[in-house]
Amino acid sequence: MTRKALLIGAETGGLSGVLNDVEAMAGALEPRGFRVERLVTPDATRAAILDGYEKLIVDAAPDDAFVIYYSGHGGRLQAPGGAAATGPDLQFIVPDDYADADDFHGITGVELSVLLARLTAVARNVTVVLDCCHAAHMSRQTDLRVKSLLRERDGSTYESVERHVGRLKAAGLAVQQRHLISNPYAVRVVACSPSQSAWEGANRDGVRMGLLTDALARALRDTAGLRLSWATLLDAVRRDVQTLAPGQRPEAEGPSTRQPFETVDLDPLGALPVAVTTPDRVQLLGAPLLGVAVGDEFTIMPADAVGPQDGPALGTATVDRLLPTAAAAPLRIGPAASDVPADARAFRTKAAAPALPVRLPYGHPVTAELVNALALRPLVRPADPETEAHAPVAVTVEDDGGLVVRDGTGPLHAPYPPNPLGVSAIAANLQRVAQAAALRRLSGDPDHPLDHGVHVEWGRVRDGREEPLPSGGALLHAYAGERVYFRLRNDGVEPAYVSLVDIGVSARIAVLTAADPGGVRLAPGGTYTYGWDEDLRRLTGVDVTWPEGTDAALARPETVLVLISDAPVDVSVLQQQGVRGDADRLGAAPGLAGLIAQIATGATREIGDPPGKSVRYVVQAVDFTVSPTAPPAVEQATFLVDDRPPEPVRLLSPRGALPGRVAVRIAELIVHRNRALGSADIRVDAVVLTGGPDGRPVYRAETMRFSNVRDGERLPMDDVLIYHGPAVDFLDIAVWVSRDTGGSLALSALLEERLNSPALQAASAQIAGLAMTAPHAAAAVAVLGAGAVLVNTAYELLTGVVGPGIGLYRTSLLAQEQFGIGRHERHPQDFSFTYSVDQVD
Repeated sequence: MTRKALLIGAETGGLSGVLNDVEAMAGALEPRGFRVERLVTPDATRAAILDGYEKLIVDAAPDDAFVIYYSGHGGRLQAPGGAAATGPDLQFIVPDDYADADDFHGITGVELSVLLARLTAVARNVTVVLDCCHAAHMSRQTDLRVKSLLRERDGSTYESVERHVGRLKAAGLAVQQRHLISNPYAVRVVACSPSQSAWEGANRDGVRMGLLTDALARALRDTAGLRLSWATLLDAVRRDVQTLAPGQRPEAEGPSTRQPFETVDLDPLGALPVAVTTPDRVQLLGAPLLGVAVGDEFTIMPADAVGPQDGPALGTATVDRLLPTAAAAPLRIGPAASDVPADARAFRTKAAAPALPVRLPYGHPVTAELVNALALRPLVRPADPETEAHAPVAVTVEDDGGLVVRDGTGPLHAPYPPNPLGVSAIAANLQRVAQAAALRRLSGDPDHPLDHGVHVEWGRVRDGREEPLPSGGALLHAYAGERVYFRLRNDGVEPAYVSLVDIGVSARIAVLTAADPGGVRLAPGGTYTYGWDEDLRRLTGVDVTWPEGTDAALARPETVLVLISDAPVDVSVLQQQGVRGDADRLGAAPGLAGLIAQIATGATREIGDPPGKSVRYVVQAVDFTVSPTAPPAVEQATFLVDDRPPEPVRLLSPRGALPGRVAVRIAELIVHRNRALGSADIRVDAVVLTGGPDGRPVYRAETMRFSNVRDGERLPMDDVLIYHGPAVDFLDIAVWVSRDTGGSLALSALLEERLNSPALQAASAQIAGLAMTAPHAAAAVAVLGAGAVLVNTAYELLTGVVGPGIGLYRTSLLAQEQFGIGRHERHPQDFSFTYSVDQVD
């Protein structure tokens, strides 16, 4: 039997941690006996990846074990038609030569599924790890970079990729071999769900890596020698990842009860190995990786015991310290034992609430008061300055001496004074943050899976009409016109109970279905809509608001959890702020009820459900971002090709400037058919907009005229320069083709006449002022609004002087993608269009 690993790393599109990912995985797999083959940039081309996979299949033997790992960008194309679309989404990974080829050079999920099916037809011990994502969302944590394409390149439309797959089928791609639901012989570890984003950032050692790979490699190294399943291991990985990115949820798909890289199925880890360190102390090996917390209680049993009640106990232990790979605890020997043998096992009987580590301003006079205040809050604790220096939640002292709670996004509130009342308010805010973090980690119980038919839909309400939104990555605006709805439909054959729990931008928890504390009962075929007005008998939606007192500098994440169960579960306790008196009674409940009560109170909960009384449940998260501003102005002009990233990406993308200057040129324009213009004389108008050094945007407009243009003629552009100057934050480009009329002014002259118009003056002045004084959220909205005003004005002016023209091309190139440096070819209807962006001195 051989163990082989193909580790693929395609460091494209601004990623910088992919090669570190590959080395970390190699370091985790080689000690487990894997022979590692690295296939990394610049050699990770489409052909090389497929060839490497084919070699694994050709050389495979039934007893071999395989790992196929990929780190890089992912892509996702949704079927046309929006909510009414019937075709499947098309997902793919992005090789090194993806952007270099004229045709589609991604590797589709269909191809990968066929390759995996062919491999598992020979060998049944296969693990696939995909550290990429297929949804490009943005994070306000500027250190994080999304591992998905921000935009699709020309030629990567849904239809073109469908044709690509069709050609592969015609050439013999054996799609009939793939497993349509899930390959039962392969474990697939994925960085997140298809609608979520996966991230790359600096890890605790300051090394840039994918969050999934960093957590997975550490967990594999630290659990070497422990018998545990992929499901148990992924619980630890998920906790680690969600510390930095709450919206990223790694999962193990397929036979997740397997022991890693084996075909043996294991029960959920019920006991830990015990190492006696002194006569009165023990270490529980692997405990921190499995979510063990200080205060957890264990019963120590002989090696052949199947549980904590299986005969006399050797002793008990309550964890008082967490080590990197073990938990330390004082040992209390039981009356029927004299010592603890080397093969003893510890069963957890009570679980303390996991406490959120918080970085404190050590060395400051108020620190001692903060430590004392946190001691009264069971869900928070001071972070260890040595081992938890990168904990994302911190209390900071501002320049004016005030105290502020900061998370990975930024400050949560205005400063509190450093006095007893201020310290108490800080501790209360931290408790809410901890409750929100714990609730975001809530997931279904793999021991009691629930097969349900509840379909979840949500979206905006505009003029009584629904605008469905994806389950991750949407951007909402907290203003009077923003309203949302949630619709739950039970397509199953059994009743279900559903609760909606909102984790707001300020970390406050609200039960949206509070009128039904045990959950809304959905009979088979039943529907419930949150946002339906029974009095008006129509869908009105619910307002999106920004909480008073919450810092409005940045857009912040919000989550609505959809809790689906097969029996009523009271979630109303989550809204009880500061519940203390009933903590012991509430926290003692087992199962889901105990988990919810523990999040609300911080109490210890019992481990294990009474036989026959366990509630089966699943949790679905709807993650979105809320901006504290109204949305930007809407562009009225339309274009044959609108190449801009989605609005949330443009609004939330990190700012930056390119050293030196850029030159934007139109390299080629071919008019294949002149019928749309109805004239042989045409004009091409372009406008470029970017941020200026003083925060005020700068633009340049150019007009080019051509006579006697025939079908198929290449216009003599000669790499005409349409912009030369700085690139700051964004680089917006708009190009129109119109009939040329005698005596018509150039676009630059037309715009100059309008420079004193109220709209343009207001937009420019707003940005100039906001750049110096306003929060990022307001400035970002103003920038997009200014772009819309400029493009709308240009479109209006051109229409006025030459009549209706054709919006040929529109894009917004962002700082984090190096402003699109390179050559870009597009093929809108009746035209071929090529432009370039070059960095110049």
